[in-house]
Amino acid sequence: MVFSLASSERRKKLSEEARRSRASVWGRRFALFIVIIYNLVGLTDIASTTIALDRGAGVEANPFLATLMTHAGEGWILAKIALQGVISFMVLWFPHWIVLSFFTVATVGNAWVVANNFSIAGVL
Repeated sequence: MVFSLASSERRKKLSEEARRSRASVWGRRFALFIVIIYNLVGLTDIASTTIALDRGAGVEANPFLATLMTHAGEGWILAKIALQGVISFMVLWFPHWIVLSFFTVATVGNAWVVANNFSIAGVL
């Protein structure tokens, strides 16, 4: 979507920045590390959400995900894993320090949500 909205000059600049970011060994290694952590947190989020809901300890707070759970049943798990895959690919494709910084903060925030889910479910 970004590419469709940006001018050809901006698209060229973004592509060059992505290439330079991928050329950084540090950037690639950190991107891989944080993507692995992100996916572990994401899988734990699925588990903690399922446990909390099965125990009747709470409700899904994300309205989009709640709708998906209602209409797709267990298919929400596949949708979440697929979205995690797309996001992981994007971060690995463009491991710029700004992307990695925001992605790291988002991953830590999601880990907090997981801990909260387990707390609500009475696991922690």
